[in-house]
Amino acid sequence: MKPKKIHDSVLELIGNTPMVRLNRIGAGLVSEILVKVEYMNPSGSLKDRIAVEMIEQAEKEGKLKPGYTIIESSTGNTGFALSSIGTLKGYKVRIYETMPGKAGAEKQKMMHNVGAEVRLMEPADIEHLRERSVAGSEVELPGRQLCLEDERAEPDKIWWARQFSNKDNVKAHHVTAREILEQTDGKVDVFVQSIGTGGSLAGIAEVLKKEVPNVKVIGIQPASSKELWHPGMDFPATETKGGIVSAMLKQQGLIDVLVRITDTEARAMTHRLWQEEGLYCGVSSGANVHFALEEAKKSGGKKSIVTLLCDHMNRYLTEERYVT
Repeated sequence: MKPKKIHDSVLELIGNTPMVRLNRIGAGLVSEILVKVEYMNPSGSLKDRIAVEMIEQAEKEGKLKPGYTIIESSTGNTGFALSSIGTLKGYKVRIYETMPGKAGAEKQKMMHNVGAEVRLMEPADIEHLRERSVAGSEVELPGRQLCLEDERAEPDKIWWARQFSNKDNVKAHHVTAREILEQTDGKVDVFVQSIGTGGSLAGIAEVLKKEVPNVKVIGIQPASSKELWHPGMDFPATETKGGIVSAMLKQQGLIDVLVRITDTEARAMTHRLWQEEGLYCGVSSGANVHFALEEAKKSGGKKSIVTLLCDHMNRYLTEERYVT
């Protein structure tokens, strides 16, 4: 047996995450459900992929220079990934954390612990809603406005990652898609993914649709979302809104179906993943597997249904909530 490779940096551990078949949840079904374990990235989520891609491309293009501060509005995962990778690379990082209540405070502490400045913003209008899922594309808007103001105030000192509209967010997940194709030997009949910024769904779908023309792509929105999206719709983009989602919805044939899920449904499947499969993922992963299972139950021969386990359960110790 060859000795293990010694890595020069934790950044080399980003990506190449394993694929696992769900044996108990998928028991008795002809089709198989395969999950890509993205919470095994160094910071605990798939957002490591986009953080390193966006930062390194900005460095190459001269948009991010020594002494700059990286800023972003985030419900948590991108904020922590940027905090981890940005501080590791020697930058200051400022995150507008937009999760409500105790969950936001928990993520604030995580980012502060790795050296970032965190400004906690509590979207009070969602705190008491009966439907407790959280649409990140909506609650991040006030933080994005502050990022825009910071950027305008100090254009030579600030780099705003703009995860919601950054092309390198999408590009990073072209790599994720190629990993999926390699791991499945190119056999992917259905791909399912929750929509936050849209980067993971759009990036993976772009590659899968090219390599596996008949693949079905399903996107998931939280039931609490005020915006009802559908493929082909015109969703205008602004300096703080739209971006990847606007382009994704307009792109003909990229997304086949858009569905919604409640917080209760997503949490129920998350608990099954913990208890039946030993996969210690977060609640967006439960949402993904919920709809993967619905597809697996449909007739029509054996199908390979692929989805992502987006982040780790340690993001949900204080409060379990479906957040995109």
